[in-house]
Amino acid sequence: MDTITFRISIPSFDGFIGNTCVNINCNKYFKVNTSDFRDEMYCPYCGTLASKLDLRTDEQNKYIHDVAAEKAKEIVYKELDKMFGNLEQSTRSNEFITIKHTPLNYQAKNISPNYSEKSVDTELKCPSCNVSFQVYGIFGFCPGCRIENMIIYDTNIQIIKTEYDKSDNKGRALRHAYSDLVSTFEKFCQNKTHAIPEMKPSFQDLFEAKKFFKSHYLVDIFSDLSGPELLSLRRVFQKRHTYIHSDGNINDKYVKKIPEDNKLLGTKAVLTFEEFWEAALIMRKVIDKLLIIKQ
Repeated sequence: MDTITFRISIPSFDGFIGNTCVNINCNKYFKVNTSDFRDEMYCPYCGTLASKLDLRTDEQNKYIHDVAAEKAKEIVYKELDKMFGNLEQSTRSNEFITIKHTPLNYQAKNISPNYSEKSVDTELKCPSCNVSFQVYGIFGFCPGCRIENMIIYDTNIQIIKTEYDKSDNKGRALRHAYSDLVSTFEKFCQNKTHAIPEMKPSFQDLFEAKKFFKSHYLVDIFSDLSGPELLSLRRVFQKRHTYIHSDGNINDKYVKKIPEDNKLLGTKAVLTFEEFWEAALIMRKVIDKLLIIKQ
């Protein structure tokens, strides 16, 4: 039996096509420029490698199914027309059986996509493989080559700053900014340690992270920081923990981690954009140390 094949193109919107990560623990949405699509691509959020076919969104799959159904219907009717036409010809001289067939001439309906790709907030072109892609929120990889570089960190920080600038609730936006900075550091650490099977520390703890990289890679990720710079990072990390776990109240746990702030015990931790931004610039030196680590 002959195999019939036909091509269905997924429509693009503004030159980009959406994808959904196959990792059930991620399942996040991103877009890749149509000219940069590859047979396999990485999720920019978790780094999972998957076939471009598996990365299709539910809306795209439904569109493909609807178009394929119409194409298949057209092919089936054409084959029926051909088959009954042949039967009609073969019975013309038969005095007992005569088959007459009216051609159906069915043409597949033009199926238009009844969806639009989702909006995301950041577009980036990878400096290593030139893949153009769009993401929403914090991410860690290029979908084309999975490379980690300083551009990815800088883009993440710009995303956080943009969210703060757009927010009507600066207090809430600052809490998110502090938390997102910690998450960005955590993601870069996890990206560097995914090949190590043993239990890893919480990279939300700066000193646990330092011990881990010193032990496994002989790299002191804070060696380029001055004492005041490290204190700035420690404050941001601990204030983030305080708002997550104790409604922003500076308690004994906070003071144990930041004894320099002992006089603030019992008060509310103050968050400022200036403190966040200073910490983000300092963190850049730490990320630079992480990026040189070879796995």
